[in-house]
Amino acid sequence: MIKKVAIISFLFFSFAINMFAQDVTSYNENTPKLVIGITVENMRPEYLTRFWDTFQKGGFRRLVENGAISKKGILDIHNIKTSTAVATIYTGTYPSEHGIVGDQWYKQLTKQTINCTTDDFYLTMGSDSKNGNASANMLKTFTLGDVIKEYSNFKSKVFSVSLNQTAAVLSAGHSANGAFWYDNSNGKMITSSYYMDIFPDWIREFNEKLMPDLYLQREWDLLLPLGSYKSGFADDYLLEKGFWKKWNTFPYDLGKLSSNLDSKYELLPATPFGNKLIKDFAVQLIDQYELGNDEYPDLLNINFSALDFANKWFTPSSVEIHDLYLRLDQEIASLLSFLDKKMGKNNYLVFLTSSSTTDYPVNILKEEFNFKAGEFSPQIAMALLRAYLNATYGNGEWIQMYNEEQVYLNHSLIEDKEKSIDEVQQKVALFLNQFEGIKAAVPASVIENGNLNNPRFKILENSYCVQRSGDVLLLLEEGWQPIYKFSETNYSTENTIPIIFYGSLIKHTEIKEQAEAIDIVPTVCNFLNILPPDDARGKILYEAKW
Repeated sequence: MIKKVAIISFLFFSFAINMFAQDVTSYNENTPKLVIGITVENMRPEYLTRFWDTFQKGGFRRLVENGAISKKGILDIHNIKTSTAVATIYTGTYPSEHGIVGDQWYKQLTKQTINCTTDDFYLTMGSDSKNGNASANMLKTFTLGDVIKEYSNFKSKVFSVSLNQTAAVLSAGHSANGAFWYDNSNGKMITSSYYMDIFPDWIREFNEKLMPDLYLQREWDLLLPLGSYKSGFADDYLLEKGFWKKWNTFPYDLGKLSSNLDSKYELLPATPFGNKLIKDFAVQLIDQYELGNDEYPDLLNINFSALDFANKWFTPSSVEIHDLYLRLDQEIASLLSFLDKKMGKNNYLVFLTSSSTTDYPVNILKEEFNFKAGEFSPQIAMALLRAYLNATYGNGEWIQMYNEEQVYLNHSLIEDKEKSIDEVQQKVALFLNQFEGIKAAVPASVIENGNLNNPRFKILENSYCVQRSGDVLLLLEEGWQPIYKFSETNYSTENTIPIIFYGSLIKHTEIKEQAEAIDIVPTVCNFLNILPPDDARGKILYEAKW
């Protein structure tokens, strides 16, 4: 309860002038009663056209044929992760402002590694694990949900649901009524005490149905005849890893596959049943909280993550990814049909975009595209860099952390040695620029001083946050990907995403102006007749509105 009071007080005073000046009932009969934000992890824009002939009428086709679409939206940030992308989409600004520069970062002042959402001050609700110890405290700006709450004088309801904690928390924002996600240690839907004091009975009952257990006893087989999957590689494509580099052809015995994991529930997010679980939960949430039932618009953010979980095993052109999209198409059609019956076609607004994309693996880039691709080993690079810094400045732990193409130096050691941080950053960048596969290693001091007069470095300026970013930021060459010895990483330089708006206020059109991920929040706020968050940098996409 203390947390809720603090948030309400914080938002109230931050927006006091606006609250005093405006009538919170300024919504009109055309204002959508419910906004549904859909983010799909691992969604290349080409999927809409590649899989078009196999989609049914009520899902992606309905959104595209009746909505406003930008097929080449831009996610103009350095480190494209679910964390950085979701925060960018729902704040309408870049990591330089919202502060989510990655899944984690190093804090020089306390010498700690900080996770973007994990927060042990708050406890898991809904299970005995620690997978719900989370908050949005690392998010430095307001979200779409926060301003919707503020403009309604906290009468609007805001929720999010996802397979993963990061997407749920960062899309919900600070003042949401609830954020829920899947606990892969036990198959339950959970939340954090950051959002609520009492775990809802309806979610407890939902968990008691043991749907993940039922799904993991099934086979995952093709939705359509194999001959319908003509847009990519064959099902038995030799260069495709498959599950644990052993299984890469349909059908998949999920019970057998899940036995390879410490917790069988870890497999569910990499199957179509993960997205189904999230859709079913979202539908029940709408009913339980009576979203869209009064004059104050509500917000529900739904994050479909199964495509991203499957990405580490299957390529963008795999039959598996195609089938996952066909089944996601069914879930979206089911959701829209439910909203039609529940609220009426003219009373809700949907936006859909991607919160991450994917590159082709290096071996496929070489074999199929004849492209000069390669693997960059951060571990080898950092070992050589340590040796170089020891030879240059004397022995010491000069590197505190390498994470997500950022090098964090030991500021205390640099000061003890009476060296200039700017100088050491420059030395490190010059050394790393000699490595094959690195397009540019850029010192933080250059970014801070605004000396990057080059369009290709715009993503670094958009993403650099003084207190959280590394001392040197790396850009890899096209086709080069980081590879770690004992762990896997999701990495992509693909920054083109689809952006779709659908609803009664929206005309069917292809948005011709360059759309960016940061434009979504200002555009939705325009539909709701409210102002976007103060830090939002995006523009209103007026082409989308009648």
